[in-house]
Order: sequence, then C-alpha cells, then structure tokens
Amino acid sequence: MVHTRPFEHEQDEAFIWELYCSTRIEEMALWGWSESDKLAFLQSQYAMQQQSYQMQFPAQNHQIILRSGQPIGRLITDASGDALHLVDLSLLPAYRGQGVGSSIIGDLQKEAQAFQLPIRLRVLQGNPAFRLYERLHFIVTDSTGLYIQMEWQPVLQK
Repeated sequence: MVHTRPFEHEQDEAFIWELYCSTRIEEMALWGWSESDKLAFLQSQYAMQQQSYQMQFPAQNHQIILRSGQPIGRLITDASGDALHLVDLSLLPAYRGQGVGSSIIGDLQKEAQAFQLPIRLRVLQGNPAFRLYERLHFIVTDSTGLYIQMEWQPVLQK
C-alpha cells in the first residue's frame, strides 16, 4: 500500500538527498569522475534544483511517498494558477517499474479531473518516465533544450 504524507524538512532532508543522488547514479557512472568530484557536483545540482523549485513553484505541495511506512519517493505538485503542475515525482530505484508512479499520477489525474484542470510537467530528454507519461495520455506540448513539456487534459464535463 502506497500513500503520501507532508514533507517534514528536518526529518526528511537526508532521505531527499539520498533520493536525489539515486536519480543521478546511472548518468554519473558514465563520466569517470572521482567520488569527491561526483559529490561536489551532486551537492551543487541538488541546491540549484531546490532553489529552482522554490522560485518557480512557491506554493508547492511537497509530499513523501511511503510504502509500508518507509519512504520510497517524493511528489511535488503546485496547483496555483490554471493547471496542476507535476513538479517532481522521484522514486528510489528499487520501486521504479512497479506501478507506483502510475498509481500516484492516476490519483493526480482524478484530482485534476474533479477541478477540470490540466496537468503540466517537464521531463528531461531521454528520461524513461517519458514513456510512462505517454501511456497515461500526456501529450508533448513543447520540446526545447534539455526538457520536453507535456500536458494531460481532463475530460470535459457536460
């Protein structure tokens, strides 16, 4: 059973750092960097990501995804404005490909449907999550630089 709870800074910061690092392992393995160079790079990228999310989505809702009471991921959304923004959905590697992401996004789609809001997101070019979003009826709305913009539209209610 998977559920979410609010992010608690002091309690969850170490987990969020571990999660972030786990999302970059495969990419960084190809670079041949020393462990100290990898750590310095990850720390700077992590700090920039957190700042960027805060600047772009100040009303964000930051949740920890739990399975059997253990943190396995995070979900950041922002419902301010004219859309529900899926800012970040990250899972530890052991929990990817098991339907957790599909379940979380399905719940977001139900919420967005109830409020007649589209869901918007950005996904890094080449990220395997792109296929998940396509399966869940997100369409590409823009593709510039490193990121692909995608959107899911609710069924219009009569």
